[in-house]
Amino acid sequence: MSEKRERTIFLSDCQSFYASVEKATHPGLENLPVVVAGDPARRSGIILAACPIAKSFGVSTAQRLGEALQLCPNAIVMRPHMQRYIDVSLAITDIYREYT
Repeated sequence: MSEKRERTIFLSDCQSFYASVEKATHPGLENLPVVVAGDPARRSGIILAACPIAKSFGVSTAQRLGEALQLCPNAIVMRPHMQRYIDVSLAITDIYREYT
């Protein structure tokens, strides 16, 4: 007869991950609408991530940057830092491994 083990399943939502990493890296952006997108100088590309503040203006992932800036003209546009996001994601995964 096998012993039944109790399992706990949890979900951790890394909401607006790229934008959250940018805000954590730049604390002065805490209460500002931040989006991660292509080239802010050329105002081109698509939204890769938008923080909840930017989303409250109607900004959404995969939206063209120009459209997003019409909805939220004060958005702070950050260029993506993919290696930083990978590093943070791996650190989060290490935490998950420690507890699971």
